[in-house]
Amino acid sequence: MASNFESSIQRGCDFIHDFVCFPCEEDGLNTEAQYFCNQCTKYYCVNCVPVHNKLFKRHSVLDRTDMTKWAAALGMVDVLERCERHPGEALKLVCGDHDQLCCHVCVAVDHRQCSSIQHIPDVAKGIRKDPEFRQLPQRVAVLRKQIEDMKNDRKKNSASLRKTRTTIVDEIKAIRKKINDILDKMEKTTVQDLDRLVADQELSIKKDMESFTQMHDELKNIIDDIQSKDSSGEPPLYIGFRKCEEKIKQAKEILQNMSNVVKYDITFRKHNGIEDNLSSMKTFGVLNESNVYCKQPLISLFPRDHVFATKGYKEYIVKISSDKSACNIKGICELPGGEVVITDFNNNKVKLLDQEYRVVDHCDVPENPFDVCHIGGNEVAVCVNNNNDDRHELHCINITKGKLVTTRKLSFSHKFYGAAHHGNNLYISSFTALYVYTMTGKRVKTLYEDKSGDYTVVGIAISNDGKTIYIANYSYNQLITLDNLGNKLATFTDPDLREPRGVHATTAGHVFVCCCKSHTVLQVDKDGKTKLATLAREQDGVYRPKALFFSSRSSSLVVGGRKDTLLVINVQ
Repeated sequence: MASNFESSIQRGCDFIHDFVCFPCEEDGLNTEAQYFCNQCTKYYCVNCVPVHNKLFKRHSVLDRTDMTKWAAALGMVDVLERCERHPGEALKLVCGDHDQLCCHVCVAVDHRQCSSIQHIPDVAKGIRKDPEFRQLPQRVAVLRKQIEDMKNDRKKNSASLRKTRTTIVDEIKAIRKKINDILDKMEKTTVQDLDRLVADQELSIKKDMESFTQMHDELKNIIDDIQSKDSSGEPPLYIGFRKCEEKIKQAKEILQNMSNVVKYDITFRKHNGIEDNLSSMKTFGVLNESNVYCKQPLISLFPRDHVFATKGYKEYIVKISSDKSACNIKGICELPGGEVVITDFNNNKVKLLDQEYRVVDHCDVPENPFDVCHIGGNEVAVCVNNNNDDRHELHCINITKGKLVTTRKLSFSHKFYGAAHHGNNLYISSFTALYVYTMTGKRVKTLYEDKSGDYTVVGIAISNDGKTIYIANYSYNQLITLDNLGNKLATFTDPDLREPRGVHATTAGHVFVCCCKSHTVLQVDKDGKTKLATLAREQDGVYRPKALFFSSRSSSLVVGGRKDTLLVINVQ
């Protein structure tokens, strides 16, 4: 019977089925089975099962809703423990060289040269006490909730697109009343263009929703399998854990790609002077479709109160051949596509890194680049202080086809250290004050000021909702927390908080601080009152850190300071 269980390939066809109809297979056909007979211990398709039922009226026939009983009736491998490449075989081994679960066939075919093959019962010992395994249901629940939320957003987006279409068509028809019969052809052409764009957008939404449904169901099924096997021993739990980890990784990658597009949209702009120029026009106006991108990735697998732990550290060289001095990284930010932009203070450079943290481009600035922040799309803003002529500028740089291109510069009358962007405003720190500016460089207000020291307002960060602002007070070893009106909510101190420079708030509400003198990276609670964890010290590779950024894409903290390398802290 094991041969029936294994996938087979139809002659002249490349479809592969886990269960093949027995009578069809006897006739040389490859038909997917939908039923299983306990007494016959054979599989049947929808066409063959009526014949079977007529001949054997008292036999018990199971459909695909009882597939777990199919395997049990034949003494086959449980679905959770089944090798996906060789369905008739059970997963019994782990290849350490490739970090893969294996059956005996896998080892014989693909892992004969591997030196680290372990028996799953040996590796699975203590799995119930593993912190990652214990957190698995919560992580899956959070991920499924995020999938469901995004699916609902896409559903609402679809309804919004239809309303947008109705609005635009109404505008088209209002224009139509003012002109003659020639508009009939123009109206038809314009509406056809609109319908094509809406159809394209809705198709994208439909594909997204189908992916969400599939991810949601797969995660639910595998976690249900794991929880149902809690009493069946550690190996099944370990296998389920490893499979679930892989599904989570796949889901994160898909969500990361999809979450960049917050909303599909279409706009309409009518032609000016349409009545006078009607004879030369082919459509009523210009239709523009747009995808609204989020400033940072929206997906976070960690609840807001999650306390992070480190899984490992890795350093990446960011020094390039044209650098004349040791690197001194004072600003880090990430683009929607996963690229990273850093500022190198000592070498007067802005550097672009790919997703593997390799320097792929750079541009020079006049002098002393401090912080950098993402301001939308592929554009960043860099703080530049030119001490020679007391010129202080914010350089807006766009990343186009892997190149850094300065598009505009805003001049300021004061020095600045940090920059953050929220809504339509820029928040600029000037060592002793925090200012709010418009995107055109017009000062809105002074939000906070402290002239009791030289460096009381350096690094800054803003919560995702814009209601909370965090300030690194370098002079007095403090983290200051304000509301968006400038009222002080908290002042935090700690032995590990010595000369704080960089502060970062994630979209999910986690707060991180790096401290120059103590060579530390800390996690602080969202209220800015308590240290939750010290995630890295000098012995881990941190040296005089001045900037940091949390990447939701890779679940890691990127830290820069007075070194030729970036330290990437993998967290969980």
